[in-house]
Amino acid sequence: MRRVALVAWIGALTAAAATAPAPQTQARTGVPALLQRIETRYREAGALEASFEQEEVSKTLGDTKKSQGRLAWKAPNRLRWETETPDPSLLVSDGSTLWFYTPPFDETEKGQVIIRKAAQVKSRLIDALLAGRFSAAVKQGLRIESLPGNTFKLLPRRGSVAGLKLAQVTIDPEKSQITRVSLEYRDGNRSSIQLSSIELGKGIPLESFRFKVPPRTDIIKE
Repeated sequence: MRRVALVAWIGALTAAAATAPAPQTQARTGVPALLQRIETRYREAGALEASFEQEEVSKTLGDTKKSQGRLAWKAPNRLRWETETPDPSLLVSDGSTLWFYTPPFDETEKGQVIIRKAAQVKSRLIDALLAGRFSAAVKQGLRIESLPGNTFKLLPRRGSVAGLKLAQVTIDPEKSQITRVSLEYRDGNRSSIQLSSIELGKGIPLESFRFKVPPRTDIIKE
């Protein structure tokens, strides 16, 4: 039976786009005007659906892992993250409980579901970036610099985010959407997620964020 670890990005979308201040100058907030506009839009939308392409590069192991699927989040803290290829899996959180389900390879095996409290896998930094909460990222100790191509580099102050060298976000300014987030760590490992077919503010049924354990499934509670 496969044992698939919960990746850092999965914790990313468990937080809502919390209330953000009205746009002010970057000198006052530390957040560029374009990112302030994104922050306001995501806060007002309160929900997101998108396709994702994820890549994780491990310098330690010398390999690269890629995956694709669909994700959704809904305020205040609901998440659905479905990896379709190469290894299907499903993560669902209603904001309180989180289920991570790995289906069986074939009919001779059982599936597996890991059940945790949602708070156990939250990442405040990734929450802030993918949910458009850039003011929160600045409060966590990151300094934002503008790069060409509507890309922004976030640099942590010494000791503010353990192990992180830098983060980058790319924006589609016409649609006011976050299309890419990447992290680079001091040990050489890298992670990135590319979003496409993004829909903001779409009504998503609450049932999408609950999980019913199928028959023939091993349950692991942590």
